[in-house]
Amino acid sequence: MRKIYAITMWSGGQPAKKWQTFEKPELLAHGTGIRFTCRVTKLTVELIGSVSVEEYESGKEEIEEIRDITEPDPHRRPSRSAERGNGNGNGNDKLF
Repeated sequence: MRKIYAITMWSGGQPAKKWQTFEKPELLAHGTGIRFTCRVTKLTVELIGSVSVEEYESGKEEIEEIRDITEPDPHRRPSRSAERGNGNGNGNDKLF
């Protein structure tokens, strides 16, 4: 079993950015934010403001499922409708 923390930065009531870390995030000195090491980039991140932290404890398969939920797939192709444009006839639509 391994713990993983899903961290979400919020803006206007909407999730703005998500990260994951294997170490519990530490509270910053003034209590206004957190510091953690990003699981993907291995860089130290400091966040101040509206932040939520979710703790998960599970096996490898479940951690991969959590990763798929909290991280966008960088290799995913856009949908066919996105490739064709929005179809409103404003001249910005792709023709081919």
